Amino acid sequence: MIIGNGADPKTLDPHLLIGMPEANIVSALSEGLVVPDPDSVNEVRPGVAERWVHSSDFRRWTFHLRKDARWSDGTPVTAQDFVYGFHRMLTPELGAEGADLLHVIRNARAFNRGEIDDFGQVGVAAPDTHRLELTLEYPAPYLLPMLAGTNFFPVNRAAVEAGGDMGDSQNRWASAGNYVGNGPFLLSEWHVNRFILLERNPQYWDAANVALNGIRFVPIEDPAAEVDAFLKGELHVTQTIPEGSVAELTRTHPDSVMREDMLGAYVYTLNVRSPPFDDLRVRKALALAIDRTSLVNELKSGQKPIGGFVPPGIPGYDAVPAPAPNLAAARELLAQAGYPGGRGFPRLSVLVNRYPFHETVARIVTRQWQDGLGIKVSVQAEPWKDYLDSTGDGDFQIARSGWVAGYYDPGTFLDIMVTDGLNNESGWSDPAYDALLAKARQTADRPTRLALMREAEDMMLAQQPVIPLMNYSQTYLLDPRVKGWGNSINGNHVYKFISFATN
Repeated sequence: MIIGNGADPKTLDPHLLIGMPEANIVSALSEGLVVPDPDSVNEVRPGVAERWVHSSDFRRWTFHLRKDARWSDGTPVTAQDFVYGFHRMLTPELGAEGADLLHVIRNARAFNRGEIDDFGQVGVAAPDTHRLELTLEYPAPYLLPMLAGTNFFPVNRAAVEAGGDMGDSQNRWASAGNYVGNGPFLLSEWHVNRFILLERNPQYWDAANVALNGIRFVPIEDPAAEVDAFLKGELHVTQTIPEGSVAELTRTHPDSVMREDMLGAYVYTLNVRSPPFDDLRVRKALALAIDRTSLVNELKSGQKPIGGFVPPGIPGYDAVPAPAPNLAAARELLAQAGYPGGRGFPRLSVLVNRYPFHETVARIVTRQWQDGLGIKVSVQAEPWKDYLDSTGDGDFQIARSGWVAGYYDPGTFLDIMVTDGLNNESGWSDPAYDALLAKARQTADRPTRLALMREAEDMMLAQQPVIPLMNYSQTYLLDPRVKGWGNSINGNHVYKFISFATN
């Protein structure tokens, strides 16, 4: 199967990746305790764990690992491998941005933040080779879908330590020729900016039921070029379709055009560490000047305007509706901040990764700011890997950001914004917000818990460290011969279930 991947991945280390171009590939190379169910977006199927049980309060979980699970070098996958993987993921020196997700485990946050240095105090234990026990910090009935994410994947200790220390983020173990995984496919070739080739892993426990011989991931950043490759038979699936081509392709290739609403939020992150975004009035002025409905109508890509960081779609949670623009209030706030009519406002830029859709969004929003507020904001587009470095280092003023959930819970979005959150790129902090989320985590009653989280979201939005714009949706081309593609709330698909029709 040949897949358009958008960009070349920055890394294939499951503990260091944070983007879809990386997760798309790593989810085929390695496997966690469970895998997503392609037929039900909030369910899982057994992975390395063949069965599991939990306490009535969802705090203690026991996973029984299958005895036929193997690493690609032929050695057994054990409960100790998961303990090592969790230990590595939480090691402060590694600086894994996704480590926050593991904070659901007892004392994981304290270890990850360097408050304790004994990993034995973390709620992870392997009583024997094929039994893994997790003790959680708070009730988590939604744990299973979390465990399907790459942050919870095991890693092969011998392979990692052959490349360097556990906490070495420059370790090259996850490269072609060195990668030892436990998934349905092997990393065969990696030609940077050309393609990555995976081949079926004969050591995989369920290899007999893996239909694809291999997968080729091709980084094509230009959507028009991607569509052209698909129409020539050089791709079986694209990452997207150019905004102006959807109608024509729907007419000419109706069986190939796919559209999925993902559980994701497309936002602009404001760097509150320095002027002018250390001033709430400026942050709110920029937010109030954006006409989100006009934005999505101009894009014509199927997105819906949103007003909150948590997008619509989580059962029982009242998503924040998109606010109407209010230019009068925005201009007044900007004047109060010392920039009447936009005069004296500093030259700023919106940082995006180099991709036509993101650049189009930025041009529309910056035009609205210029027309409505009299301020000029440029667009700075960087290659994917450079963009990740810039946002991770806080080297931006305004940055396109997006978060796509792996499971149905508001916490997957709201936990990002806690003080010192590893993905909190804005630098914003509020102890009252942190306290509300902490209280929500300890609350077993779901309606009460969701109400507390909505209160926390309202508190954060009132301070505007991020400007939510729209939900994430994906319109792309899929070869109709592909079977088992399944449903996804985050754009990732389970390749072990995919095949080609034989007639």
